[in-house]
Amino acid sequence: MPRKKILWLVSWYPNRNDKFDGDFVQRHAKAAAIHNDIHVLFVTALEGLSDEEIIDDTNYSTGLTEQIVYFKKPQGILQKLRKKMRWLRIYKKLAHQYIQQHGKPDLVHVHIPWKAGVIALCVKKKFRIPFVVTEHWGIYNDIVDDNYNTRSFTFKRIVKQIFEESMFFTTVSKFVGKGIQQVVTDKSYSIIPNVVDTSLFFYKEKQLAQPFTFLHVSNMVPLKNVEGILNAFHKLISFGANARLILIGNREQTFVKKAEELGLLNKTVFFKGEIPYREVAEAMQEANCFVLNSTIENSPCVISEALCCGLPVITTNVGGISEMIEETNGLFVPVKDDDSLAIAMKKMMDCNADFNPKMIAFNAAKKYSYSRVSEQFDGAYKSATSEIFHRIPER
Repeated sequence: MPRKKILWLVSWYPNRNDKFDGDFVQRHAKAAAIHNDIHVLFVTALEGLSDEEIIDDTNYSTGLTEQIVYFKKPQGILQKLRKKMRWLRIYKKLAHQYIQQHGKPDLVHVHIPWKAGVIALCVKKKFRIPFVVTEHWGIYNDIVDDNYNTRSFTFKRIVKQIFEESMFFTTVSKFVGKGIQQVVTDKSYSIIPNVVDTSLFFYKEKQLAQPFTFLHVSNMVPLKNVEGILNAFHKLISFGANARLILIGNREQTFVKKAEELGLLNKTVFFKGEIPYREVAEAMQEANCFVLNSTIENSPCVISEALCCGLPVITTNVGGISEMIEETNGLFVPVKDDDSLAIAMKKMMDCNADFNPKMIAFNAAKKYSYSRVSEQFDGAYKSATSEIFHRIPER
């Protein structure tokens, strides 16, 4: 089958300001590029540029072009408005240039409708090119503080228009999909999960670790409730458990100090800071259990990565996590319940042999691997372009 030409308009993507911004969108792009030609467009402001300076960082790989464009971050009291207007002007121009140079794409694919979906609306109106949407943002609920219903009238009107004018939308979890249906528009959707690089994250036979190793990986923002993990682990150690806790990610000094106050730092609790993905995978392959204690989540990449390494998971049952964890691959604990988390950690140590790491990894790879996710994108594109073809009136 011929490869389709898909223009991706993205609101989040790794860039010079933040190398982790939308890294899951980038992994989706790499998956989609296995069977189709993907051109990613991302525009953002950058400090230190001259007034009219534009930097175009374009990267090419097989099937994937990543065009990341920077403009000067405006200053002054009207900087927000000026930034929005310049972003809109540059993004529209780049989309038009792409079509002039490469011809019309078979489809436009928006990732995170606010704000890149605005460009898709413009492209649809000018060139009559339909678009589909993938939403990763977990704001369609009443749990997060800055949820959809707290946003401005303009924000809600535009996001609603983007969803309604799309052919269909996909999400990485039912949690987000149902939320959109409830608060934005009752439109059909499908699930295409986050993707895992199973050439890095895979089950590796290991000797039983002594002591038993719990692992946590995150940016350690408040919703991850790392303090609760430290409190629970301290209780576990007070039970006489022979265990250690490794934390990877932002080395937040508040938590380092907390571990020191508990008498655990560099004894049974170890902070590794931000490390490359390969080293994260190695840490998962060496650990015995992954722990995530969040107050809200969508579909955490770290859980799918841990599962692909064969790790059972202890986690709160929030957001889309219930779609990832069941009795064969993990344990649930209540939100903000340190005692229950400590008990679950003890249970995991006592019953770890009941979990089959090879089967956990096998089942996860079937769901989250590049090959599987690429097939789902390809199927979605074939369905969309077939529908477009049948919409064309006979001459």
